[in-house]
Amino acid sequence: MHGSWTYGQHPDAVVVGSGIIGAACAEALTRRGVRVLVLDRGAVASATTASGEGNLLVSDKPPGPELGLALASLRRWPALLAELREELGPRRAACEYERKGGLVVAIGAAQSAALHAFAAAQRAVGVEAHALAPDEFAAYEPHLTPRATAVLRYPQDAQLQPVLAATALLAAVRARGGEVRGGVAALGVRRDRHGRVRAVRTAHGDVPCGAVVNASGPWAGSFADAAGAPLPVAPRRGLVLVTAPLPAGTVRHKVYAADYVGAVGAAEADLRVSTVVEATQAGTVLIGSSRQRVGFDPAIPVTVLRALARGAATLFPLLAAVPVLRAYGGFRPYTPDHLPVIGPDPRRAGLWHATGHEGAGIGLAAATGDLLAELLTGEPPHLDPAPFRVDRPGLRGAPEAAGDAPAAGGVPAVAVRPGPGAAGAEGPVARVAAGPGVAQADGGGGGGVPLTVDGVARRARPGDTVATVLLATGRAAWRTTRGGDRPRGVFCGIGVCHDCLVVVNGLPDVRACLREVASGDVVETQRGAVLPGPGPATGAGEGLGGDGAGAAGRDGGGGAVDASGVAGSTRTAAVDGDGAHGDGGDRA
Repeated sequence: MHGSWTYGQHPDAVVVGSGIIGAACAEALTRRGVRVLVLDRGAVASATTASGEGNLLVSDKPPGPELGLALASLRRWPALLAELREELGPRRAACEYERKGGLVVAIGAAQSAALHAFAAAQRAVGVEAHALAPDEFAAYEPHLTPRATAVLRYPQDAQLQPVLAATALLAAVRARGGEVRGGVAALGVRRDRHGRVRAVRTAHGDVPCGAVVNASGPWAGSFADAAGAPLPVAPRRGLVLVTAPLPAGTVRHKVYAADYVGAVGAAEADLRVSTVVEATQAGTVLIGSSRQRVGFDPAIPVTVLRALARGAATLFPLLAAVPVLRAYGGFRPYTPDHLPVIGPDPRRAGLWHATGHEGAGIGLAAATGDLLAELLTGEPPHLDPAPFRVDRPGLRGAPEAAGDAPAAGGVPAVAVRPGPGAAGAEGPVARVAAGPGVAQADGGGGGGVPLTVDGVARRARPGDTVATVLLATGRAAWRTTRGGDRPRGVFCGIGVCHDCLVVVNGLPDVRACLREVASGDVVETQRGAVLPGPGPATGAGEGLGGDGAGAAGRDGGGGAVDASGVAGSTRTAAVDGDGAHGDGGDRA
């Protein structure tokens, strides 16, 4: 074994990422007797999971594979929590689970008609959706806007506290002999001479294992790149406002505008905002939601806070006078077809993925963990895994099934065995090697893999890395340092130094020496590295509808967000804790 890593027994499986998805996978695996080690480069459950609202929803999903996964997960969550209470005790398993139900509100004839049609399609596949009569609106939400023209009630929707849920799942992992380690970055994998993953590389040394589960959330694409199996998972930023505590019953359900479904399913990178309002057991009200693909930019734009505040005051006019305590942001793992990736990677035997759930990870986690564990241990899956496979057509740039890849109807199980000893871990580093050939530097036709570099069309040979293409065009540098704006390019060539970072398909911090080019790639020069920034600014003010003297910070007290205009700005640090997001080679 390389380095100084020690572990009582080599784990059967290493789960990379300790958020709700990684925790659910680890719990489901240990329940089946698999020895598991969970790694996270940051604090446990501190990234995307810590930035979520804790929603368990079916109301926002049209008929299809994701809705099927959500229904299975909604059925599983109460039973899973009961099992955890029995095993750990009620205190350690407490996570504020509440089946409060959801209300979807339409304003205007067009929205009302679309909402009723959407609900009819959901009912056909098992979703409970009840149309309320106008004289019932106030009975369910006394402070709802009188402008509402249609309200649908979804009694299956629920809520829990996501960090408490993740830590309860991980507590069960530890109780069964597994291990959870924060502050340990997974840097990639090592393979044996047959190409099978046999260890995870970390700064503390290699961890031999029989399987690796990539549950790195928005950073899953980075870890997949490091493992030599690129995956089109990108961050999609979302922001949430938190109000001061209100009397119990002020907001009784999760309430959101009828256009929320369209915002969730939107493919464009531009900002999409749709109003979501819901109370917590502490009395605070969470106000969302926004979606925007901006890489790992941690900024909280004032324009987004304005839109969130304006929407909340539209649904609940009394919120215009309620103070805002703070605002926070997080990154959701986005995939091009809005479906998670769950199952084995046909390109790297022993590599598994559980990611891409975007904003639905909390609700989908219970069923995702079971499905991943069933496939990995050879149990019959409780639902069809085919729509979530890594080689499905809907993933732009996804791999084609080849060799021993699973057929479209399902995926084969991979037997989990105890990891090999030191001698067995001496395989080649699992990375895409920079080929000896020279990439074509012209922008014309002909064979090869088409891509663009800083807006210029190029062609590369299959198997070339991004660094190979850039070097072939005469480029020696393609990023600058955070301090001093100094040029950087390839240095180590093996993915260790992080000097060669580029932006690929909008995803920053991609190591050019490891990333194999794919058809249609858009490569751009990167300035610095996308890293956690300074803590948030805080402000003070009146309330959602007040003067808006300042924007609320993530941990601010008494901030104000004005529905018509917010003065000041706020930033929040990106918690780089759910995966293998690179931190750049130059911190100057």
